[in-house]
Amino acid sequence: MTVVALDFETANRSPDSACAIGLAFVEGGAVTRRFHTLVRPPELDFDPFHIRVHGIRPEDVLHAPSFAEVWRDIAPVFDGALVLAHNASFDMGVLQRTAARHGLALPRFRSFCTVAMARRLWPEEPSRKLSALAARFGIAFRHHDAGEDAFACAAIALEGVRHAGARDIGELAETSGLAKAVAAGAAPKAGGVAARALAARGAAATSRLRFRVAGSRGTPYEIEAVRGPRGDMRLACTCPASRFRSDCKHRAALRLGDLGAVVGLTPEIERELLRLFAAGRRGAA
Repeated sequence: MTVVALDFETANRSPDSACAIGLAFVEGGAVTRRFHTLVRPPELDFDPFHIRVHGIRPEDVLHAPSFAEVWRDIAPVFDGALVLAHNASFDMGVLQRTAARHGLALPRFRSFCTVAMARRLWPEEPSRKLSALAARFGIAFRHHDAGEDAFACAAIALEGVRHAGARDIGELAETSGLAKAVAAGAAPKAGGVAARALAARGAAATSRLRFRVAGSRGTPYEIEAVRGPRGDMRLACTCPASRFRSDCKHRAALRLGDLGAVVGLTPEIERELLRLFAAGRRGAA
C-alpha cells in the first residue's frame, strides 16, 4: 500500500484554485521520495493574502503545468493509497474540487488527518499547527511550500507511529479509526448541470485579475481589475492616494493602456491585461 502525504497551496479562497502541490512518500518508516510542482490555476486570480502566505504570484505560474497535466503523472499514486494531510478536510476538498473543475475522476483511496492524530496522541499540546508540531519534534522545513509541508506532515505521522507503538502509519490509521475512505469521483457529465455550473463559474472568474504596479519610489502596490457582468471595468489599488481619492495615477494610466508600471510584466500577463481592459472598454461604450 502506498503511503503518501499531500499538501496544496491555493491562489485564493476557492478550493479549485490550486497553484502548488507537494507529495512526500513514506516507505519503511522514513520519507524516501518527494514531489513538488507549481500549478497554473484556471484563472490568474491570486488573492493578496494568499500571496503573503505562500509567496506565489501569477507570473510564477504562467508556464507551470495545469492540474490536469500534473494529474496524468501522479494519479496512479492515489489508487488504493493512504493519503496523509495536515487538516485533511482542506487538502481533500482542494483535490476533489480541482479534479471536478478539470473533469477528472479520482480513484478510491483513504485519507488520514495528522491534525486529528495529534489531538488523539498529544492532547496536552497547546497547538496542533504544522509549524508547532514540527518545532516540537525538531523537524526542519520551510512552511507554506507545498513540498516541504507534505514532508513535515509525513514526518509528524512517523512521530505518531513511534509514540503509539504502532508497526507503521497504516496500522496507526486503522487502530485509531481515523482513516476515512474517499470514494472514487466521476467527472461531471458533458453538458450536465454540474458541468454547466463549473463552466459558468469559470467564465465569471476570468473577469478578475490581480497584479502589482510600482509607485514613483518603486514601492509595489496591488491592483485588482474586475470586469462586471455588464462589461464595466472596476480597478482597485492599495496605494495611499486611493484612500482619499476616487482615482489614482496608477489606475488612470492603466485605463489609457499604459502598462509601464506593471511589475514583472511578461507577454502573457500583458495579453491578459489588454484582453480584460479591452472588454471593459467595450462594455462601457
